[in-house]
Amino acid sequence: MFCPSCGQTVPENSQFCASCGARLGVAQAPAAATGQTASSSSPFSGTEFIIEQKIVAMRDTFAIKDRSGNLLAYVKKKIVSVGPNFWFESPNGARLGEVKGKVIAVRPTFEIYDTQGQLLAVVKKKIMKLLGSEWWLENSSGQEVARIKGNITEHDFAIQSPTGTPLAQINKKWVSVRDSYGVEIMSSDLDSYVILAYAIAMDHVEYKGTSKRIGFG
Repeated sequence: MFCPSCGQTVPENSQFCASCGARLGVAQAPAAATGQTASSSSPFSGTEFIIEQKIVAMRDTFAIKDRSGNLLAYVKKKIVSVGPNFWFESPNGARLGEVKGKVIAVRPTFEIYDTQGQLLAVVKKKIMKLLGSEWWLENSSGQEVARIKGNITEHDFAIQSPTGTPLAQINKKWVSVRDSYGVEIMSSDLDSYVILAYAIAMDHVEYKGTSKRIGFG
């Protein structure tokens, strides 16, 4: 589990963070959809986030903040890797998870891992799409748990359950910073971290020149 104040990893059932002294809540039970849901101690336990790309950086780097502008985590891209590879880390450098692009794939495919290196979800893009963009999300067992449809030019992506229930929205409507996204979580059925990881993968594919990426030609 993670401290909601500083993001440091702390033992399960701890009442206080050994790093900053903050009082800790009790983690929620995992959800069936992706195998894990954001607990009350997760830095991603809120419902509104800003993904802000840092323009001046040696690598693709993002800052994840809450709507008030408080820094929750960084997302950084490995400079040297076989295929696109991003990792999430807390402000003090603790690893929070990883997103790995699969090189050998007929379509853009990304695997989302938790801090222990366990597979949480796989996100894939539909390649035969005349208008807009469409992705789908599978849990670690290969079961579809969400569909994502988007308007690329408007930077607007809606995430829904297989039955059409709204789960989240990714857009720029309430974000004024350039190259940034607002993420609104509408349901606890899908892990907030998984949705944020999808947004990073989507940005890489839709807006960074897919044709130049190894295996995504």
